[in-house]
Amino acid sequence: MFASSFYGHLPGMGVVVETFEAAYCWGPYPRYFTGALIASTAADPTNTPTWELRPGLIMGKIISTGQWVNYSATATDGSEVAAGVLTIGLRMQDIFTGSNTQKFYGIMVSGGVQAAKLIGLDNMARSQMAGQFYFDDNFSGNHVYPWNRFQTKAASYTVVAADNLSLFDNIGATGSITFTLPAIANGYYFGFRVQADQTVIVASAEGANMVAFNNAVANSVAFQTGGAKIGGLFIVYTNPAGTKWIVESAGAGANTVTVA
Repeated sequence: MFASSFYGHLPGMGVVVETFEAAYCWGPYPRYFTGALIASTAADPTNTPTWELRPGLIMGKIISTGQWVNYSATATDGSEVAAGVLTIGLRMQDIFTGSNTQKFYGIMVSGGVQAAKLIGLDNMARSQMAGQFYFDDNFSGNHVYPWNRFQTKAASYTVVAADNLSLFDNIGATGSITFTLPAIANGYYFGFRVQADQTVIVASAEGANMVAFNNAVANSVAFQTGGAKIGGLFIVYTNPAGTKWIVESAGAGANTVTVA
């Protein structure tokens, strides 16, 4: 199957055409596709012009109409859920009228993909796609059980993107430790549990972007009150826009939380 971005063009030399397999597919995994009505509003936001959709564009589906558009983590119509990958290049603008029109073509809904060649892929989309797609960089995705890794840190630690979906504890700590969150982006989900009777602080790298108890611009949260540390658990994740860290306290009891 070949890209069809040349449909409707005038005769003569045109752009290079390649198979979509070479463009973004990967591995021996079976690939599954569905016929899709693509809305006239579908766009490729990082392309010029935006009405030229490239193969590998992450797609979502509008719930009310069943039509597909480009995935957007900040949408509210259903397309905030990454559900497929565009298989070919599509020109959404009619060559004669200059208006964007609906299209009908295949969307890849399962199979192996090359993460670096997908367009619009972010952490949120990776997690949403993990049940159906196999990424060549082995991103493990999110599953029913939230933690992919359990990590013990006895000293202060700067969390990195590769730690996503990790549950940290402080076993072996002999003093206060601080977990510094990575640069904020959507799709992050971390847990921090106190198991040694020492202060545990979770801090934003940027500051003033944590939503905690009675504070929407907090810099950090901590379990540091004597007699109310062990069993404390912070679950920290980002909003879809990747602008706020949301903090939930899910301790074993009435663990005291300090917000700064």
